[in-house]
Formats: sequence, C-alpha cells, structure tokens
Amino acid sequence: MNVILLFGGQSSEHEISRMSARNVLSRISGHTIEKIGITRSGEWFFTEASPEEILDGSWEKHSSNTPAVADLSRKIFLKKEIPAACDVVFPILHGKNGEDGTVQGLLEILGIPYVGCGVLASAVCMDKITANQVFTANKIGHVAWLGFDTGDYAEKKEELLSAIEKLGFPVFIKPSNAGSSVGITRCDQKEQLEPAIQEALQVDDRIVAEKGLKNFKEIEVAVLGNHHPIASRPGRILSATEVYTYESKYQNQDSRTLIPADITPQTAEEIRQTAVKAYRACGCTGLSRVDFFLTEDNRIYLNEINTLPGFTSISMFPRLFADAGIDYPELIDRLLHDAVER
Repeated sequence: MNVILLFGGQSSEHEISRMSARNVLSRISGHTIEKIGITRSGEWFFTEASPEEILDGSWEKHSSNTPAVADLSRKIFLKKEIPAACDVVFPILHGKNGEDGTVQGLLEILGIPYVGCGVLASAVCMDKITANQVFTANKIGHVAWLGFDTGDYAEKKEELLSAIEKLGFPVFIKPSNAGSSVGITRCDQKEQLEPAIQEALQVDDRIVAEKGLKNFKEIEVAVLGNHHPIASRPGRILSATEVYTYESKYQNQDSRTLIPADITPQTAEEIRQTAVKAYRACGCTGLSRVDFFLTEDNRIYLNEINTLPGFTSISMFPRLFADAGIDYPELIDRLLHDAVER
C-alpha cells in the first residue's frame, strides 16, 4: 500500500506523536511510506527526515521539507504540486486536532481511508462529558461525576462547588476535552477545587469533576477491529505517582506495567466484554485502548476510551497485542487493512 504517515500536531502531546511515529516507521514493512509532519505552529510538510530526526524534532528544519497541500477538489494531497500516491493515511496524532475528529473530518472530505475511529467516535471519546453520557446511557459502570462549562462556573460557582463537594473527596478535576492526563488535579478538600478548576480551564472551557476511588487498580484493554472487534487480555498500570499523569507515564522511570494484569480470569473476562461493549456503544472502529478502575471489592468502572493510543516503546496498546501473539509489524498491517476495509 501507499501509506501517508501523519505525525506531530499542535496538541500538548506533540512529542508523544513523534515518539509513536518513530516506532511505527522503524517497524513497518512491505509498504511505500510518505511522511507528513505537522509543526507545533500548525504547518504541514512532506518530509524525508529519518525516524531519529522525527524523534528529536530536528525534522522541522530538514532540507527536504515541502509544504503539504490538501486539494479538496481533486481529493488528494499535493507534494510540489504533484499528487502524492496514497491508499491510506495513518494519523499518529494524539490529543486535540488529532484524535478528536478534526483530522478525521478532513480525511473524510478527501475520501481517503485512514487508520482509527471515524469522526463521531473520535469526538465522543475525546470529550469526557459526552463519553460519560454515552456510558451512562448504555449502563456501563462509571464513577460519580459532574460536568459544567465556563459559563456555568461564572454564573453559579458556589452551587457548583457545593455539588462537587457532595461527590465526596477525593475529587478529580479534569478538562473535558484534552489528552494524556494534562490539566488533571486531585482535590482532597474544598479549598483545592477553585485552583484546580482554573488550571483545567487553561486547557478546555468544559470541565468534569469525578469522584476519586481508593485502593484501586488501573487496568487497560486494547481493542482492535471494525464490525467484529477483539479485545486483548487486560494489563495493569503500576504508576510511580498516585495519579497517572503525563509526567509519570512518559518521564518517571519508576512507572511500570503488568501484562497480564494480576486479576482473576473471571474479572479479566468481564473487563474485556465491557471494553468491547463500550467500543461499540461509542461507534469505534479500527482501534482503541479502553481504561478501567478496579476496586478491592471487584467493582469495575470504565474510565475512558483512547481512540488513538500511543505507539511508543512503553505504550500499552502494541504491548497488549504482542501478548496476544500479534507482533508490531502484523498489528500495523491489520490496522491499515481495517482502515481500507471500513
């Protein structure tokens, strides 16, 4: 296949996208690859930079860089005004303007197949308030929560603070639409709520407050496929910090993962079935990583669905399918073929 690999982007996860792109480029085989990098400022370039130059960010100054142009009338990408051969796009873009349905919408207009969920599923899963509403409607267990926007907060702040307090501490304040644990704060008392909300509002104008759990395990499941999705065995996150933040995930060497998770076979199967149920409820296709909380008394709470999970060396999605006997190159091939099939 002729594959265009999209990487970079303007989100807070730009660096993670470069790490994922480097890993995919180092393992993909049997396909003709073109690379389009998106700078932090939003410029799109075809580039011949190496995987290592993409990883360290020096690709942005590469002498080969040529502006990438989307020709909507001809439904193609142009490289030096020449149509670029493309059977499928692999958008390795995390966070806003990557896995929120925006790039997916552009590719739909161009009529080009692409890896991952469609516009609706991407947008739904990226927005925590909307996703929580879907989980509730489908009777999928989730912690107690409350959603509001900046207008609500300005008009009835004290009422909202009181309602959040009634959820019971600890409470986690999160941007509704963000990625990789950015802007999330744990609050153990009312005095912490306002600063936490202000921090989250720096990321998004819609906020979700979620009741925190005590003594729980963080469990993740990888799901693959379109109409007949399959789920991996669950894995467990062993975070170096109480909250599995961006820093603890990518920068703290003490964070670890356990595959398979140290849970009973019965609980593992229930989590796998719930992951597929949530995947279908949100209209997901291609791939997703579904994250759960598991309490000491075996209560299962769905946390979130990541429609374009990381492909870095430590990322759970490829590692969970490696555990299932699907190695990295085969996984990439399946994702590309599922995209064309859809």
